[in-house]
Amino acid sequence: MAEDKKERPVRRRKWLRRLGYLGLFGVVSSLGLWVAVHEVEGLGPAIADGLRSVLGPRAVAWMEDVAYGAQDDFNQWRYKDAAPKTFWEAPTEDAAPVASGATTAAVDGAPAVPSWYPEPFAAPHPSVSTPADGIWVPIEDPALPGAPIAMYKSMVHPDERRSFSALAVVAIDVSAFELHLVAGTTEPFSMRVRREDRPGKIPEEQVDLVPAAFNGGFKATHGHYGMLLDGIEYLPPRDIACTFARYEDGHFRIATYSSLKADKEELLFYRQTPPCLVEDGKVHEKLRYSEYAKGWGATVSGETVIRRSAIGLSEDGKTIFYGLGEAMTAQSLARGMKAAGAHAAAELDVNHSYPRFLFYERRDPEQPPIATHAIIPGIKYPKDQYVTRPSNRDFFYLTRNLRKQGKGAAVTPEADDKQVATTEE
Repeated sequence: MAEDKKERPVRRRKWLRRLGYLGLFGVVSSLGLWVAVHEVEGLGPAIADGLRSVLGPRAVAWMEDVAYGAQDDFNQWRYKDAAPKTFWEAPTEDAAPVASGATTAAVDGAPAVPSWYPEPFAAPHPSVSTPADGIWVPIEDPALPGAPIAMYKSMVHPDERRSFSALAVVAIDVSAFELHLVAGTTEPFSMRVRREDRPGKIPEEQVDLVPAAFNGGFKATHGHYGMLLDGIEYLPPRDIACTFARYEDGHFRIATYSSLKADKEELLFYRQTPPCLVEDGKVHEKLRYSEYAKGWGATVSGETVIRRSAIGLSEDGKTIFYGLGEAMTAQSLARGMKAAGAHAAAELDVNHSYPRFLFYERRDPEQPPIATHAIIPGIKYPKDQYVTRPSNRDFFYLTRNLRKQGKGAAVTPEADDKQVATTEE
């Protein structure tokens, strides 16, 4: 009996030690998995899809909310007194605002002005802003040296509580480009289109005309938001959904579908998203008052603070805005897009693995163009993304309107002929 009493504390210590090892293993494994998900291309989506098939979407959404909620709490503590996050430095005062050939001629001694230039804007929260906030920086096209600038980038910090929350916005001159929508090989899921009719990449005859491409919307399972392309409704439209639409005459509109469905026969394509972040110049009512409003990718507790993307339009319809932000709530995304000039804005895909805005160049005449960089650092992508590597999710890409922008040395005559043919069609 006495020996049993002596052995009990020993056994208890062994079990406590084993539990300690198990707990330590769990912590290290979780941290390792978290790093791998954020560093290894495609691992995060693969794990999430696998868990959804076993546990169901609600359980996975809860797990994501817990993980991202913990990360946000940690970041608020870690960056409490840190300088605001920045993606690039503000241009110097003597830096030219536009590239050669991008301005109109001077009149009566007045300085030349850009032929197209988005309006500078005030930082919504000076306490977390940087000198780069609200300043539009030209994005030169290496394929068209000396051509008028047709894209600019700016930065905005729309979350007063989070200095580490930052949104990069690209302003795109609608007249200088054609914007195309491509269905992914599997998303949005549809029983109406055969797999062989969904190549999920930019058509080969247009790759030399592409300066940039960016992500599309949610998977079908996350809201069943509609999409129309090439006369086919991949998913039927939802009246409550925000809809980014292109009309047959070439103009774009972003609005709740119920307010534009009377124009259905005039639509060339549309992609639906959660309710509009901004519509008719106003932030969605729920987002005005609720920091953690559900319905924009925070499906359970509403506490996800994640990477988010959006597309917007200026009031005159002449400028498309694309936004990609780190540590964004839907509320801060809406406020940031509105501050940058979007009179209407729709949320595109969210989460670490999906949002991306990529720039392309053909550096080897014997090889297809490649993605050379993203609009912000930290975006993981393969260089052949959207060009020779099919995407399983829908995306958008731009082609240059060479008649508007002029020909550059890096654009071949064959590419120009393709653009003319596309325009005439």
